[in-house]
Amino acid sequence: MNSLLRTAAKNPSLIVVCVLSIALGFSLAANFYSHPSNAAIAAAPIDLSQSSWRTAFEDVAEKLAPSVVFITSEKDVTIQEWDPFGELDDFFNWPFGGRRRLPTPQPRKETQKATGSGFIVRSDGYILTNNHVVAGADRVTVKLPDGREFKGKVFLDPNTDLAVIKIDATGLPAVTFADSDKVKVGQWAIAIGNPFGLRNTVTVGVVSQIRRETNSGFEGYPEAIQTDAAINPGNSGGPLVDLDGKVIGVNFMIYSTTRQSAGIGFAIPSNTVKSVVNQLIEKGKVVRGYLGVTPTDLTPATSKVYGVEKGALVEAVEADSPADKAGIKESDVITKVNGKEISSALDLRKAIQAISPGTTVKLTIVRDKVEKTISVKVAEAPTVGEDGTAASEGGKLGITVKTLTPDLARQLGVRPNTGVVVQSVEQGSAADRAGIQRNDVITKVNATSVTNVTAFNDATKKLKSGDTVVLLLWRGPRSYILQVTLD
Repeated sequence: MNSLLRTAAKNPSLIVVCVLSIALGFSLAANFYSHPSNAAIAAAPIDLSQSSWRTAFEDVAEKLAPSVVFITSEKDVTIQEWDPFGELDDFFNWPFGGRRRLPTPQPRKETQKATGSGFIVRSDGYILTNNHVVAGADRVTVKLPDGREFKGKVFLDPNTDLAVIKIDATGLPAVTFADSDKVKVGQWAIAIGNPFGLRNTVTVGVVSQIRRETNSGFEGYPEAIQTDAAINPGNSGGPLVDLDGKVIGVNFMIYSTTRQSAGIGFAIPSNTVKSVVNQLIEKGKVVRGYLGVTPTDLTPATSKVYGVEKGALVEAVEADSPADKAGIKESDVITKVNGKEISSALDLRKAIQAISPGTTVKLTIVRDKVEKTISVKVAEAPTVGEDGTAASEGGKLGITVKTLTPDLARQLGVRPNTGVVVQSVEQGSAADRAGIQRNDVITKVNATSVTNVTAFNDATKKLKSGDTVVLLLWRGPRSYILQVTLD
């Protein structure tokens, strides 16, 4: 696939546009949450045997409309105007030995706004949306269909691109979630949201495919529901629903070269959503298991080489990770987790993420065509930043990074297989001034090798304002040494 899938809210020029949508009209099943007092207000089911097909979509739209919200996020930023003289000031021979008479451009402050969609998931004021709709915002406002507006408190899960907003309201009409494992290709799918700010827009299509691997970069859900229901910028965070008016997924991304719907949209499956929502409400964060390997699927050729037909081939093992400490090695093939068969890399990721940190699991592996069992104590997955990548400690450098994998190293054309990849550079930051760019690979901080995000954070956490840090980085096939002076 030549085009890349990326989230839309970060950059409107991205090939893949993440989409924002509002959906507020369902009610959670009473047994979805353990608190009876907070049970969702159930919407009446739609009886297609009595409702003509001519009005089926109308009925769904009408019942869900009260649950659709409009989300506005605001971020205060400082803009540094361009200085036409800059460092050349000393070059000019100003009259009378003085300096230039024109004042130096001063930074100015402005508020950036973005809008998106969300829907009510609990009657006591919990709203679901996408992480990329609200990540990094200084203020988030939720507008209900009845016109009321509330400031919201945000809980984020960048790993799945989901977020929960808590507002001070009760008695709200919450949605009902469907079982996404029962979704079938070809069934009707209805998207509700705010494309281009057009509130409560309803579009209709079908489920084009299920369990689609999107390579979106979000580790918390490795597969998505694909639909041809029109999804555009402004739909992200809104629901994809069935003809019963139940949520089968949360719209988050489209595949397009024009930043408009091309009939290929993606939604996070409802079963993944339910687990994330519960944890965000109860704990304020989502906890996942972590093994510390980069798995890949077996091919006919590698199956023959390693002597096993099904499993997840270990392509890399992170230093000091649970897998490393347990003795897992590159080229091992993991075939079972606690006796459950693993047929692919996707199976392994899903199995490990579902395990509680601190739990010891038994991995069945094949090494040198010999089967053996290894016990591994699963750790908690590393905390990630708001954009879905692990963030440098305190943001002192003004960058966010994620661990480099062999597959990503090949894509970027860099020689090292370990290090951290720069995901974003804050405008005007120390890293920005030093010339660091997105997709640069950092392998050393002050002569200390960094093989992953944890090592990078350890190497940077003691840095303070005024320090100068020396970085070894790779940009394509070439390496560079950069000095960065912290603000």
